Amino acid sequence: FPRLPAESSACQALVSERIPIMPYKVRRLLVEQFWDGPINKRDTILNDRRNDHCLIRPYLGRRRTTAQPGEPETALATGEPRRRTLRNYPLHVDQLDALGLPAQEYASAMADALAFLLWDVQIDACDVEFVPAQPRALEKAKPFHPKIVTVLKLVTFPPEVLGPHVLWILDFDCCRPLPMSIEGIERAAECFWRNDPFYPNPGAKFERDMAIWEVFRDRFLSTSARILTLRDETTQKLPGQFISRVVETVGMYSKGTTRGT
Repeated sequence: FPRLPAESSACQALVSERIPIMPYKVRRLLVEQFWDGPINKRDTILNDRRNDHCLIRPYLGRRRTTAQPGEPETALATGEPRRRTLRNYPLHVDQLDALGLPAQEYASAMADALAFLLWDVQIDACDVEFVPAQPRALEKAKPFHPKIVTVLKLVTFPPEVLGPHVLWILDFDCCRPLPMSIEGIERAAECFWRNDPFYPNPGAKFERDMAIWEVFRDRFLSTSARILTLRDETTQKLPGQFISRVVETVGMYSKGTTRGT
């Protein structure tokens, strides 16, 4: 970096980008599928310029309803207020399925990202968020660091519903350094549960949801093993200990600030 002063020293840096918003056809799809208020309010929502900035939050760890998959809509009881905003719009597992979105593929991508953050970047991933959005322009599509290429593959998901899209990750401001120890595992597990329910839930009641968790778990362990191939035996055991601790702490933590933040 030749423009930096000569006395500058090495430090950690965060490169920020603007996440592309969802196009109008996707915003209309969300309103047509999930707005349960008066029909004449649909255009009001779509024409609200504030809703141009639409980001979708895929919640693999939560459903809107306690109805079994496949039951009629009369069995649904969302318990959610009617949403007039499309900003930070939550899509729960049942909604992802209703739209035909690839929940298991999202789970694999989240598992790769979490493994990379915990073991390579060595931060606790506290309060990070995932959103599907259009990929970068082709000329900017390469990762900033060559190491990322060997760990994370840029996966473009099927375009039928949302158009070509990838998973973006944001909100690193609450992340803290993660010690490679049992204490670090405890903190990482707490951060897993304190986060919004992006990750699949190992305590889920439905087979569909447990299948998504199993995809996430297996992918996380395999990606972690690749990252830690050259590390000592004690460190290589940490991913399995983390998964075990996540399962053991089902229901122990609620969403919110973790200890030490």
